Amino acid sequence: MMGLVQDLYRLSPENTAFLNARLLQQPASKQTLTPYKKRIRSAVCPNEPWKQSVRLSEGRKAISEFRKANGNARDTLTLMTYYVQCGNDFTLEFGDIDERFYDSLCSMAGQIKDRLLKEQYLKLADEILPLLEKEFERIDGLMGWGYPDEFGDHLEELRDAFKQVS
Repeated sequence: MMGLVQDLYRLSPENTAFLNARLLQQPASKQTLTPYKKRIRSAVCPNEPWKQSVRLSEGRKAISEFRKANGNARDTLTLMTYYVQCGNDFTLEFGDIDERFYDSLCSMAGQIKDRLLKEQYLKLADEILPLLEKEFERIDGLMGWGYPDEFGDHLEELRDAFKQVS
């Protein structure tokens, strides 16, 4: 059995990341999150978009795979927030994108909000809210398609729900 796990570990970077996340659970180390963050960054904010297109579904897939491997709420929310940050980085660097792009970022912001509200993660809200506040400050008035407005609405709901931590 040990040989099989070793073979799977060596087979692909995705397997390595999955096994690290699964076996080093609660909470994951920065090293465990790194391969997932690299996948998100590469998919949502490629360095050379003229050579590699944005692949939003690949960024979401990285988060989903981490959630299946580990399930730790803090780390999952960290990756979800990172997805939004990468999307904001991309549009601030390369200009206004399209509606589908912003819909994906708004959807992720909504999922962050829903997860924090559903579980009433007061401690996590205390960590995540400042990151979302910073992102809102970065994008407010600079992006199209109603993205800052919708992002701001999600943020306002979180502020209202977690008044004691904002």
